Amino acid sequence: MADDNMICLQLTIPPMPVLLTVGHSVWPVGGQHFRRSFPVFDLLLVKQGVMHMTEDEQPYSIGAGEMLLLEPGRSHHGHAPCTEPTEIYWVHFRHDARIETIEHRRIPWSSMLRQGTDYDHTPDEQFLYLPKFGQVDMQALLPVLDEMARLHQSLCHENAAMLHTLLARLLALLQAGLRSRQSSRSFAVCEQVKQILQSRFAEPFQAERLAAELHFDVDYAARCLRKHTGMSPLKYQYFIRMEEAKRLLRHTLLSVQEIGSAVGFASGNYFIRTFRKTVGVTPGAYREKYRGLM
Repeated sequence: MADDNMICLQLTIPPMPVLLTVGHSVWPVGGQHFRRSFPVFDLLLVKQGVMHMTEDEQPYSIGAGEMLLLEPGRSHHGHAPCTEPTEIYWVHFRHDARIETIEHRRIPWSSMLRQGTDYDHTPDEQFLYLPKFGQVDMQALLPVLDEMARLHQSLCHENAAMLHTLLARLLALLQAGLRSRQSSRSFAVCEQVKQILQSRFAEPFQAERLAAELHFDVDYAARCLRKHTGMSPLKYQYFIRMEEAKRLLRHTLLSVQEIGSAVGFASGNYFIRTFRKTVGVTPGAYREKYRGLM
């Protein structure tokens, strides 16, 4: 189980990080990394042995099945030689967008993101979360790392796109490893609340019924949902309703009144007001804008 206080890096995306190089080698006994200050990320993954690295006076000993993500602009060097043959992979990549640190327990995994539409011209801000240092699932990562190293050895225009795609896959796997470590009780309750609200989003919200199904006090359930999504149960239900309403406006010929009823609004006028307040345009205008792009 991961330490909830483990440090992670929060990278703003898009764009995704860009691959520079990747390699695989076995360091002999006595091998030791030289000192340098690097302007890019240097991801080190150890398959066998132990590699000793210091970054800005912070020492790390990276054992088998562990990784260290060295950050751009920081000085790093090997503070001790390898005492056994040490098999490592390294991946250098560049990412020019904002980078911040965050504790593992504070990553808002379930926070809802706005879905793009056909009339958006720029993407919304999103984040990629990567561990700074710690254990990883090498069995999941090795096929990707080996394929990256193989393609890099015979790099050509034919496989360049695949190599960059594999970097994204590797980073996604590292993030998935972080996500799988989430074990807090509040997160489990949050997921239960979301599932219940999604299963009957068109029905009137009933706090007592929610509490009875969860076997939790409704205030506690609401706090858990807010902690991980930033929304109250009622606000989350309205979010689901609006997303379904947008889908129906785009892909069906149902009238605005029928769609309002389908997503749980008894009053068509109230549905229109709520939609305009949430989405920024009326349902009719949203449908026309979408059709104008088809």
